Amino acid sequence: MFSASRSSLTGTIRSATHVVKRWKSIEVTLRANVEGLGKPGDVVNVSAGRMRNRLYPFRLANYIDKNAQNFRQAAEADKNAAQTAQEMNKVYQQTIKKEQRILQLQELRNRLQALPALTFSRAVNEVLPGSKTIFGSVQAEDVIKELKEKHGIVVDKVTVNGTKIKSIGDSWARVDLGDLGTVELKVVVERR
Repeated sequence: MFSASRSSLTGTIRSATHVVKRWKSIEVTLRANVEGLGKPGDVVNVSAGRMRNRLYPFRLANYIDKNAQNFRQAAEADKNAAQTAQEMNKVYQQTIKKEQRILQLQELRNRLQALPALTFSRAVNEVLPGSKTIFGSVQAEDVIKELKEKHGIVVDKVTVNGTKIKSIGDSWARVDLGDLGTVELKVVVERR
């Protein structure tokens, strides 16, 4: 009855009654909700005739410009490269700051090691003969204050023998230098 032959050269299908052209589908970006296709922003394939006759005239979809896509991809690649460069710069700056901090701590350690013994004078409890117990112990805050006022050295963390020095004689204090460990300082408590 009907005979159909395919012609690969013309891209048409021939039947006994009429010739039907096969339309190539194209990609478009939807600007509005289109039933059966999708929502705004979706990239869908539609026939060229549907786009030309229905979607484009009613501003329901836009043609996709391949050059614009390439431009967007290149812009995104540039953005990613710039972000990577910023991250690398940030890591570099952090490394420099860390190295500077280490140099400062090394200089502080050298200054602390060169210090003479820190001397404090306190009143001795003389109720018992030969007693070495003092009134007003020497604490970490006293050592920090002494370093700042007499030697111009500012430190954050100091621990003394136990928590307080409560008797006359020689003792020690440790200054915490973070990554570089601690420095021991000799502390001498004398009779006032």
